[in-house]
Amino acid sequence: MDDESSDDIPAFSYGRFTFDYAVNFAGLSLAIEQNRGMYHYHRAIGKAVREATISSSADARMIIHPVEPLYVPDPVTDFLEIKFSEMMIEPNGKTVIFLTFPIEIGVFIESKGETDVIDVFTFKPPKYSMYGSSHRGVITKWHKSQIHAYPPQAKNYEEGVLRLTIQNTTDEWVYVSRVIIYEKGMFLHYDNAVVSMAAEMTILNRESADVVGIDRPLRPEMSRSIRLYKPRKMSAFSNVSGSIVDTVFTMDLGLI
Repeated sequence: MDDESSDDIPAFSYGRFTFDYAVNFAGLSLAIEQNRGMYHYHRAIGKAVREATISSSADARMIIHPVEPLYVPDPVTDFLEIKFSEMMIEPNGKTVIFLTFPIEIGVFIESKGETDVIDVFTFKPPKYSMYGSSHRGVITKWHKSQIHAYPPQAKNYEEGVLRLTIQNTTDEWVYVSRVIIYEKGMFLHYDNAVVSMAAEMTILNRESADVVGIDRPLRPEMSRSIRLYKPRKMSAFSNVSGSIVDTVFTMDLGLI
């Protein structure tokens, strides 16, 4: 991935558009058409199709943003797990690495100052895993990434770039090969070439770490995406008591 130049990678356009905007890109077809005074939304990618009728004024807008990658095909977890090659972190050491994460794309309708989501889709088939066990653990959306010393080139409609700061607070060498991020701490940013997210991982001992998402763009002038996250009336998708405090998720079931 690092060997590719950005000029060789096709870029998907995120932003705010009028209803006459249409997308035909990498197997995706998306459009809003007017018929008999109503607007009809149609999106197809592979065998996945979404259609909806919209009653709205002519000054309404369609917004297409990258969103938290936890909603396709259904929101069955609040947690994203990124698996990578095993790393040794020196005692009381600190490092910054870059990983990729999967992208889901949200389509929103904006009118009269209010915005609501009409569709979420992805170019990458979702994968899931279990951190811990069914008795004590969490279901995760799972993604495997290489480790990069610098932000890698990526297809901005398939993968984003995570800036992960890892701090080892112990006096021992610690091995790490995964990070789990809670949705409440996911803040996505985008520009015309890349989608990004940031997180910090504080190692507490050889078996546990606190992970918190950071509202920080990868580079200046990036725009912040609309978030799908809403506080749940029920508990998050976790049966690990005490593992969530605000945006922090405590990984106390192993780091490798």
